[in-house]
Amino acid sequence: MLPTLQNSYAEASPQFKAGAASSLCEMANIIGKEYTTQKVIPILMELLKDDNSEVKLNVVSGLVKIANVVREDLLNSQLLSTLGNMTKDGQWRVRMGVFELIAELAIIFGKESYVKHLQPIFMGYLTNTAASVRQMGIKKSGILAGAFKQDWIMNEYIPVVINHYTVDKKGYNYRMCCLYSLAAVMPYVMKD
Repeated sequence: MLPTLQNSYAEASPQFKAGAASSLCEMANIIGKEYTTQKVIPILMELLKDDNSEVKLNVVSGLVKIANVVREDLLNSQLLSTLGNMTKDGQWRVRMGVFELIAELAIIFGKESYVKHLQPIFMGYLTNTAASVRQMGIKKSGILAGAFKQDWIMNEYIPVVINHYTVDKKGYNYRMCCLYSLAAVMPYVMKD
């Protein structure tokens, strides 16, 4: 099935590509790490470049399943660059899907991998033009704070948010997003 798919997805309809993306992500657990890394991920990387937002959304929503199979091998420079570019996608739903994916990958891979590879991309939610994306980022920040605890909050998260607050002169909504983001993580800061 996969060889046939490799030869036909490029010219296929958006509906076929969206379905193929979902199916490929579902198959990862069955076909294993090596085959997924060598054959499936290259197809998914191409599908992430598709013009259709449903295709991109299906890939993004399925990458968590891929991550559970291939682990940190997923975090290659090509994927990170693609995800970074997708946070500027014209469709707010695609941007939200990417930020949600990054938060889920952070939980799977842990604090060190998140800080090293994903945090610079995720923190872009602070200046996203869609209010829904900013609200989701605030919510996910609270979840990350619960998982990564006080050290991460104090040393990694708060400095970035404060920097955005003081440097970003884009407007009231972005500064309020920074303040709400700080409020979301404060329950996880120990009181001395």
